Amino acid sequence: MKAVGMIFALLVIFVGCSEPSNVRNENVDVVYQKRIEALLLKGHHSSHSYEPLVWKKLHSSEVVSKRIGKRALFIQHRFREKNIYKGSLEKESVYFIGDGTPSLMFDFDVKKAFDAFISNPTIQKLFASSIWNLESLHVNYQQSASNKASKEVVKDFIYSIRHYSKEDLSYLEEEISKAYMPLSIANTMALFMSMRLFPELLEELLFDEVIYTGTYK
Repeated sequence: MKAVGMIFALLVIFVGCSEPSNVRNENVDVVYQKRIEALLLKGHHSSHSYEPLVWKKLHSSEVVSKRIGKRALFIQHRFREKNIYKGSLEKESVYFIGDGTPSLMFDFDVKKAFDAFISNPTIQKLFASSIWNLESLHVNYQQSASNKASKEVVKDFIYSIRHYSKEDLSYLEEEISKAYMPLSIANTMALFMSMRLFPELLEELLFDEVIYTGTYK
């Protein structure tokens, strides 16, 4: 009888381990998954309300790593969060991993945030003295899904930022941090710093590709 019970217990364990996972993993090592989950569970999430859905290593990781000569790993993580009313909400975050622990870069809709950024009157005025007319750029962004030329103009803008002088970048950072935006200051600055440091990442998040070879490459 004991032998039958042991066999049954082992069978339950075996079947449980072999069940297909509902979590989709696209080239993200388990060690990084654990580190990011630890960060999430340290915050307002609990192990009972958090359910991982998708792990994805972004292609821009390799492109940026090659450009800067050191590891730059970008991980996109989608998860479901249950609330106190028994409902649930899907969320998506992007993390950066260099030589240390994961750092949260985005926990908001980057496409909507970029649209809000370039259509903001204060930001448009800030870039008015540059070669960029952000009102026209906003039109190009709205057309970029179906117009290749418009998409290329938007990419030109994104990639041009890191070619600004240190003085100009410092000025832009200071002014952007004071601009009235529908986004929080932290989110607005995260978006701008991505343009400054990792335009390849922003290209991928906006257009699902990293193929830019234009003027500001």
